[in-house]
Amino acid sequence: MTKRSLIALSLTAALTGCGDDPEAGGTGSVRFTTWGEDYIEQGIGPDASGEAGFVDGWSVKYEKFLVNFGEITVRDASGAVAASQQGTLLVDNTRPGKKTLVEFSNLDAKAYTQVSYAIVPVTATTTALAADAADRDEMAARGWAIWVVGAATKGAVTKRFSWGFATQTALTECKTEEDGRELSGLVVRTGQTDVTELTTHGDHLFYDRLQASPDPAVVTRLRFDAIAAADADGDGQVTLDELRATPLSVPTYNPSPFAATHLGDFITSLSRTIGHYRGEGECVVGVR
Repeated sequence: MTKRSLIALSLTAALTGCGDDPEAGGTGSVRFTTWGEDYIEQGIGPDASGEAGFVDGWSVKYEKFLVNFGEITVRDASGAVAASQQGTLLVDNTRPGKKTLVEFSNLDAKAYTQVSYAIVPVTATTTALAADAADRDEMAARGWAIWVVGAATKGAVTKRFSWGFATQTALTECKTEEDGRELSGLVVRTGQTDVTELTTHGDHLFYDRLQASPDPAVVTRLRFDAIAAADADGDGQVTLDELRATPLSVPTYNPSPFAATHLGDFITSLSRTIGHYRGEGECVVGVR
């Protein structure tokens, strides 16, 4: 998994190089799915380079990775809304495979350059699409948009975590890259169904930077040593309260250009970056 910018810069280039003519005049469909990739389904191991695993020798296995999706919206270049999701959908991406979120039918066949979605707190009316109803109710009661549960191991040491994030995040201007070309949004073709994946990246919660360095020689790495050390009472459970009581170690962790003074704020900020587009594609990330 490549280390691209964690907070995508706002880009305004129109969709180019779309390939086949969308055959304007007909209609087609768009199906939005989600997937957590191998890091969420299978876990993250150690890697001395820190690029594909933990540089400090830890491994993480998720037991829950719940994300509440809302406001999936398709707009054309003029900003006109072609389709928009109603309500919110809760998915646990530790469940294997790609899960269908919503499908929009009978859309005019053309390019839709503005695609956006949101990750927002669960409510009592949220649909537990690929999640347990009990988890939905727990998240609604606590106002969480994301809830991750898992364990990290290093040798004989195990540290468990259960972190709920009450964040509201807007992901707009979603883009991807195909054949070396940047593509904005998606294209509906006559008689066809475009499948667009809203990918969840489980490694982002353990990054040591909030924004990728402009210097390609400075690599964003995965770390857990400081998180493990935050277990102040030694009960084997690292809580967000313990992380909030742990000052951020700079330069091991780089919060620039955002204000994060302790590990709790840092990881909460990282939780806003888990949403991607068609795998490695990115969206502009903002506070909703």
